[in-house]
Amino acid sequence: MRKVISGVLLTATAIAIISCSASEIDVAAETEAVRARSDGIVSAEAALDVEGSLDFFAEDAIVQPADAPQIRGHDAIAGMYRGFFESSQLKEFSAKGSHITVSQSGDLAYEYGVNRTVLSGPEGDLVDIGKYLLVWRKIAGEWMVVVLTYSSDAQAPALVGEQ
Repeated sequence: MRKVISGVLLTATAIAIISCSASEIDVAAETEAVRARSDGIVSAEAALDVEGSLDFFAEDAIVQPADAPQIRGHDAIAGMYRGFFESSQLKEFSAKGSHITVSQSGDLAYEYGVNRTVLSGPEGDLVDIGKYLLVWRKIAGEWMVVVLTYSSDAQAPALVGEQ
């Protein structure tokens, strides 16, 4: 009987070890997956594509713009993008991620970086350099933005060439 119990315990331990190993997250691969999604949203934003940009957001995502109320959900985020992208002053938008960290659980990540916006002004083009923070969550196997916050590094945009 003791031999049977020892065999069962040994088998259970082996199964537990194999199960733990099989469920380990490849953080480097997940980081690259987040980076690819980040590149995708930046491309959509640079193309001033509302629907393309919105595809990267979770349905209940939150955006916290500087000097403005919080925005929640797809419809509100689409309105934010439309207002921004359809502005007759917007000439250019770009962003570059500086850092991505994926949780050991593999279902949550954060990214921060810098953004650059060029607007047309009455005395010439204006540039604004800022920063952003994205929180990504893996939903149904896809990395989705659940929180975006951004702000400017300056009091007001500066004339291009004077920043």
